[in-house]
Amino acid sequence: MTDMRRILVLDGSAAGESAYGLAACVEHKAGRYTLLSCSKVAGKQAAEGIAGLAHHALDDAGWSKEAETAPHCVAVVVGPGSFTGLRASCAVAAGYALGLGVPVTGVTRGEALRPSLEQTIREHSEQPLQGWLLVTAARKGRVFIETTEGVQAVSLADWIPPSGVWLVAGDAVSLLPAMPEGEVSTLAMPDAEQIAQVALARLNGYLPPRDALPVYVDPPEAKRPAGGLRSAPV
Repeated sequence: MTDMRRILVLDGSAAGESAYGLAACVEHKAGRYTLLSCSKVAGKQAAEGIAGLAHHALDDAGWSKEAETAPHCVAVVVGPGSFTGLRASCAVAAGYALGLGVPVTGVTRGEALRPSLEQTIREHSEQPLQGWLLVTAARKGRVFIETTEGVQAVSLADWIPPSGVWLVAGDAVSLLPAMPEGEVSTLAMPDAEQIAQVALARLNGYLPPRDALPVYVDPPEAKRPAGGLRSAPV
């Protein structure tokens, strides 16, 4: 396993009333993940200042390139979630990785929470659960539904609970007009240690690679003009 003990974690994915920006320094040593510092600010615009949060987290942990204690890698939550928050946090992650000359990787919310969700499924004694659904806030009367198969945006007006018995988690569960049969979990957002653990697994080849780019579920809303683009200036 590649020695990457110091992980800078960034998360600006949360949207709506749950929105926040987070930057944290996590140390991996002897198989354990230890949170050394964390800067977190709540609010819908908080993620736009994630560069400042990263600066504070690194300063609090005493990590710097000059002191030869720079992060060995950067992990960023790539979605699903806030359009602006994802762009800001992914851009800052890429900037730090480039400046430090270290790898950067993306992690989805569901990937980070998956071990805890699956542990809950294993420990559920009342009836077998066939899987988990992670429900997070989206725009325009919709929610994002993440499963082991990926992410999709679902209109609340058209929502039909899936058949079977499920574990349902996420910060937007209360928005669902009808609940699937099964269990509701209090798990909503991953912590920095969970994100760091998935990032290292990915960077060491135990998970498929994922670029540090936003997971955009919807197609772009901007459209080309009907008459085509303007010609290049002369």
